[in-house]
Amino acid sequence: MCGIFAVVNDKTNQASQTVLEGLKKLEYRGYDSWGIAIKSAASKLEVEKHVGKIGEAKTSLPEGSLAIGHTRWATHGGVTDANAHPHLDCTGKLAIIHNGIVENYLEFKEDLIKKGHKFSSETDTETVAHLIEEKIKRLPLEKAVFETFNLLVGSNAIGVIDMETETIIACRNGSPLAVGVDEANQQFFLGSDVTAFLKYTNSVHFLEDGEAVVMSRSGVKLYDVKSGKEKPLTLQKLDWKLEDAEKSGYPHFLLKEIMEQKETIAKTAALNETEIIKISESIRNGDKVVLLGCGTASYCALAGKYFLAQAGIESQAYGGYEFLPFSGFANDKTVVIAISQSGETADTLIAARAAKKAGARIVSIVNARGSTLERLSETVLSVGAGPEIAVVSTKAFTAQLATLYLLAKACANKYDEGKQRIKNFKEILDRWMNQDLTDRLIELAKNLIDQEHAYLIGKHLNYPAALEFALKIKETAYIHAEPFAAGELKHGVITLIQKGTPCFVLASNDDVKGEILSSAAELKARGGKIIGIAPFRSEEFEEAVQTPDLGELTVIPNIIVGQFLGYFLGVGRGADPDKPRNLAKSVTVK
Repeated sequence: MCGIFAVVNDKTNQASQTVLEGLKKLEYRGYDSWGIAIKSAASKLEVEKHVGKIGEAKTSLPEGSLAIGHTRWATHGGVTDANAHPHLDCTGKLAIIHNGIVENYLEFKEDLIKKGHKFSSETDTETVAHLIEEKIKRLPLEKAVFETFNLLVGSNAIGVIDMETETIIACRNGSPLAVGVDEANQQFFLGSDVTAFLKYTNSVHFLEDGEAVVMSRSGVKLYDVKSGKEKPLTLQKLDWKLEDAEKSGYPHFLLKEIMEQKETIAKTAALNETEIIKISESIRNGDKVVLLGCGTASYCALAGKYFLAQAGIESQAYGGYEFLPFSGFANDKTVVIAISQSGETADTLIAARAAKKAGARIVSIVNARGSTLERLSETVLSVGAGPEIAVVSTKAFTAQLATLYLLAKACANKYDEGKQRIKNFKEILDRWMNQDLTDRLIELAKNLIDQEHAYLIGKHLNYPAALEFALKIKETAYIHAEPFAAGELKHGVITLIQKGTPCFVLASNDDVKGEILSSAAELKARGGKIIGIAPFRSEEFEEAVQTPDLGELTVIPNIIVGQFLGYFLGVGRGADPDKPRNLAKSVTVK
């Protein structure tokens, strides 16, 4: 949920500035507060931390080549300067930053207070600093950190800076961490996400659960946390480019990432073919299919269920947070398809582990590299959409949806046909996502900007499309947007419709077109303002946004309309479309 960044041996001797810039690239992970600790020339740890977003922040910290920093999404303790990270021990020689929740911190805090430790925050994190301080009395620094980390219950990643040895030690269990090595300049980086240090190096090691790194001026060493034994450090070269993590002239990352779908959807046609064919063979041979995801990814899973049904394959789709009661039905004839942008979503990981324990084969559809879900999976379908910085998922979602479509086509022995249709998206979106579309959606947003409620309906594939469309409106514009399956209207929902209520109708040229238009007519008869999102015109639509007619794939441009509209509404209502309130990009806690 939070962002960690650190640098050792900063070549500019402006480590606090380097960390500040790195944290700005991690703000999507948490933006309640931020802080930095640096080893100064005065041989002491100096700390600066503030409540609020880091986007325009500046630091007054002194020069130095060793620093750590943190951007916080609050869990334990309110949003205050005192609760912001880093947290110091009583001596002021150690500072700690933390991503996750220490579920058992209260077990230690009372005993530490009895031993004379003074706490200055309400956080679980500060307990870790004092635990390490206590253990250093009898152990070397590395062992004290490792022993402390082994005591922590929950998904956690910590970074510890020690002033005296000029060392940074980091440990991971369930929360992401990566090390970057700039060999040319002998400077070393630690980050929750590689985007924070991509400017300096693409040589990376993604820490696995139970691993730790010790970073000093002489280099980086990798350890097993439980045994304390050193391990070989293997680096990989990422093919992500710096510009992938920059705005490239767009006012917001969200708009940039929406526009990038012209490339990213079509790109999936060139990925994972061997793996998709192999998975489809096991499914055709009778393996049961379960699709898992949370939030946007859960709607992707539901759409995948419809795609597979069209291919003659029965499947089940669950929100990861509701899967455990059903995990006992998984076995060695079950393929679990776990969908996650980050690959670090806690509830999805819990569900996938439960299914794997029951004997299921785990297939992950992920975007971010080096994730926990990847390592948990027997097969990884990487969608290759590149860094997604905006908290609201757009290009990763549609790339995952395209991947599920390709899998369904492979199950129907029509992979080549599906591949060509996905390839065609670049040309189709290039034509459709133009200035005329932008102008039309801006005008629609202006007409809706003062609304506080909207309702959406869809049927069959357009039902999960309506769910995702509504989520974009809620996330970015803070408007209550409630989606329903069209068939639910007559079962109570229609009582919510009043004169002038915005009602979005998502539709395609399919065999339920007539039914969805009948539902639209019912809404209109009750005074609803009908806004059609479809590849056709209808007398039921008072306003309409026309989308490309792509058969079952029409749901993708229908969803893109929701992405655009959420963005324009959010900007118009004064929200930050890249960092919606109360949300973080990667939900790594239960």
